[in-house]
Amino acid sequence: MRLLQPYSKYLPGVLLILLFVFVLLVFRSFHNTLLASGVNATPAWGIVFMILIAFIGIIFYLLILNGSNRSKVLKKEIELLVRRLEDTKVQKESKKETVVKEKIDIEKEAKAIIPSNNDNTEKFGEALLQNCARRLQIVQGLLYLKNPADGVFSFKSGYAFFSESEPITYIEGETLAGQVAKNKIVLNLSKVPDNYIAIMSGLGEGSPSHLLIIPIISANNETIGIIELASFKSFSSEVEELFAYIGQKLGEKLTQTSKT
Repeated sequence: MRLLQPYSKYLPGVLLILLFVFVLLVFRSFHNTLLASGVNATPAWGIVFMILIAFIGIIFYLLILNGSNRSKVLKKEIELLVRRLEDTKVQKESKKETVVKEKIDIEKEAKAIIPSNNDNTEKFGEALLQNCARRLQIVQGLLYLKNPADGVFSFKSGYAFFSESEPITYIEGETLAGQVAKNKIVLNLSKVPDNYIAIMSGLGEGSPSHLLIIPIISANNETIGIIELASFKSFSSEVEELFAYIGQKLGEKLTQTSKT
């Protein structure tokens, strides 16, 4: 029966009614017993006894009512915890789906970023950096190529680059870019040294905090160029992997161009 279920809202009321019925029955039995024994009036101690029974019954009822209310509160808290666990599970699954959606198709992205026409190296570099900016929220980009005669890396093309003087030149081992050229490994910096990068836009001057330096590797494993990409957004490991692949493809493409 629903009335007797532990969480039923009618249970305390039913118990209270039963309690008063029990007290009345006990009082009636006691009174009849006194009348049968020839006592016409109920003694004071009998009345006190009945009141005591009623008082104990009321306390018992209040304890049951309090326990019932606590049970309801605990039940609601458990239901809330279950809902929160379910929501957390849904959020984790949603994050997993987001990670899967953000997985980069390296070959597809590389084809979209690397320009097909490289007759003019400077324009080729500008188109390359513009494609990087358009697809990956780059705010500044620089392309350096190495002079085979003296091994010096010099500025060739730029994106959102504003400076009164040309960028510095360097050789392998010098500066951050020179170290990347020497190690032949993409460098992903989340804290760029002060005054290393400065951009100007319609919003005023700014300094991106994230920098990606990519070596351009030829087919014979020689660093023939460097790409520097700056962003206000961090570069993920997938983006590092993408540009490591792009650096190799650019090395093959630029090496073929120099031979022709």
